[in-house]
Amino acid sequence: MLVPNDLPWHKTCDVAIIGYGMAGAVAAITAHDAGAKVIILEKQPADTHCTASSMSSGTFVCPNDVQGAITYLKTLWKVSDDLYWTPPDIIEAWAIYASQNKDWMEKLGAKLRLVRKGGEHPGVPGADSIELWSFRGLGLPMMEMLYGHIKARGIEVVYSTPARELLTNLRGEVIGVMAKDGMGEAVSVKALRGVILCCGGFEYNEEMKLQYLKVYPSWFDAHPANTGDGVKMAMKVGADLWHMNCVSARFAAKFPGFPAPFKFDFGGKGWITRLSHDQETAHPCGFIITDRYGRRYTNENFRVHSVYYETTSFDTHRLEYPRVPSYFIFDRVRMASGPLVQTHSGPAGPHRLYTWSPDNSAELRRGWITEGKTVGELARKLGMTPSVLRNTIGSWNGYCENGADPKFGRNPRELVPLNNPPFYAVQLLPGGANTQGGPRRNKLAQIVDPDGKPIPGLYEAGELGSVYGMINPAGGCNLAECIAFGRIAGENAAKEEARSE
Repeated sequence: MLVPNDLPWHKTCDVAIIGYGMAGAVAAITAHDAGAKVIILEKQPADTHCTASSMSSGTFVCPNDVQGAITYLKTLWKVSDDLYWTPPDIIEAWAIYASQNKDWMEKLGAKLRLVRKGGEHPGVPGADSIELWSFRGLGLPMMEMLYGHIKARGIEVVYSTPARELLTNLRGEVIGVMAKDGMGEAVSVKALRGVILCCGGFEYNEEMKLQYLKVYPSWFDAHPANTGDGVKMAMKVGADLWHMNCVSARFAAKFPGFPAPFKFDFGGKGWITRLSHDQETAHPCGFIITDRYGRRYTNENFRVHSVYYETTSFDTHRLEYPRVPSYFIFDRVRMASGPLVQTHSGPAGPHRLYTWSPDNSAELRRGWITEGKTVGELARKLGMTPSVLRNTIGSWNGYCENGADPKFGRNPRELVPLNNPPFYAVQLLPGGANTQGGPRRNKLAQIVDPDGKPIPGLYEAGELGSVYGMINPAGGCNLAECIAFGRIAGENAAKEEARSE
């Protein structure tokens, strides 16, 4: 939006940051320490402020070898000799800055532990360059540490003030932001050097998900405040888009009456956490995942950041997605072994947006879990043909007895039979961590137009316009990008010459 001649500026800064998750906090600290006056505009109220970063496990990637990380990502994202999901120069920028993530966090006082060595795709060259580090105390304490640094630096955070428009001058340079305060009144913020969009993806914008993603519905465990605001604002000033059909996702359990989906711990005792780090599981409870008709269709030892794409198969004769919904099928052993969901992150994590019952009984009463005294009864309640589900479970139990899964190659350590009634199921939908699409950026974190030309004064960091293409490299990459490109955006915005109207 072109700035009107008579517009009153309510606030003035060097760098305005939209969104106060990890990317926004890192960008703010970096720009401030480079000498810029920074203001953060946050959509959510202060007393209920909650972000995807604070609901996370606090795990981030820090490559131990820059060239190895470049090779790994280039291999994952190369389509042909001259076509990549993400250009090589941006991959290089990510690798250089991400390799500094651990040192940068420790300089702020973070206590870290090494979680895993190796990327999510171990057969890909360069995978051994990937290391996963975790903040001791996980996501919420990690963000509280960053909030403390923002406060100590005197950086102004304006809550309950969603940004609505980017303001430009006659030369097309972004020179500010128009927002709304808690009373619905306009707030204009002048940004002399730049605006950095750190306002997340479009996980809670149903129209965008329908139009851009590969399958609908899709549910994500980001915060409901992520409604694609940054995508809209950037498009209005001429931004190009990329990665709009890409996600970091697996399966999501979305229940009536609760806004966010849950992260499931399928095999019990942290199974999904170990799985995401490619570690051997220690005798998990038995379970399988089926399509809507009761048929297995994947190795349940799945890649947690990309199995989503397996749910997108479309039946052109029935005109439906047979894997939407899918079902998590288990028996009394898993039901009795503890909460079905992760309690170290997500809605049932430290934020306690929901307190999941220790024995899953409250969720069974709420109808979130379906119970059948027999396999046939469970199938009928799910709308499946009983003989199909019986055959599926019978085959599975046979594989367990023989110690091998010839159909999908499940890890032999996970071949635990389902033979302890009652039997249970939870409906699964495509979804998981976050969308990755948004405004296209360059290696300097500048948002660019369809010709690849930077839009002056406009930057981004985090999952909005993520650098990650279709295949997510490893668990912890989302936070890694927040740290790496938060720093890139903060550094470069702070270097800009002050602009006039």
